[in-house]
Amino acid sequence: MMFAMQIFPLVILGYESTWLQIAVRCYLAIFCISFILTESRIPMLRKYNDINWILRGFLYSFIGLVGMEQDLAVKVQDIAAGTISVLGPDYGTLFAALFMSITTWVMIGVGILYTVLGLMCTQGWYERLDDTHRGKVKEWKLKKKRDEDF
Repeated sequence: MMFAMQIFPLVILGYESTWLQIAVRCYLAIFCISFILTESRIPMLRKYNDINWILRGFLYSFIGLVGMEQDLAVKVQDIAAGTISVLGPDYGTLFAALFMSITTWVMIGVGILYTVLGLMCTQGWYERLDDTHRGKVKEWKLKKKRDEDF
């Protein structure tokens, strides 16, 4: 969602941005892609998934807060430029603003959840459950292969 929030105003709406805004959006889009790859738990990238949940929570919250600041900066820029209609925004702008607000709040919420779960030391519990599950899946595949051989 946050990746879409960075790309949506540039691509779909054709929003005119400054070079600084484009640079920040590109940087955050790359950052979001790294989060997507980390959270997808791809076996090839498994060694990079061992980030502490408290740190991960702070990173998610930071990305959400930066997104919220970007949204506010765009609104202030529109007010200063006089491009906001007196009657209210059109549907495209209203949808984009609502999408950006929901996305930033979801990112902040996920960040808070990761931080709280990390503070409650549930990461070790989750990793033990995951290792147990992977072991059972591997055991099941071996048993299935043996049964197919007979």
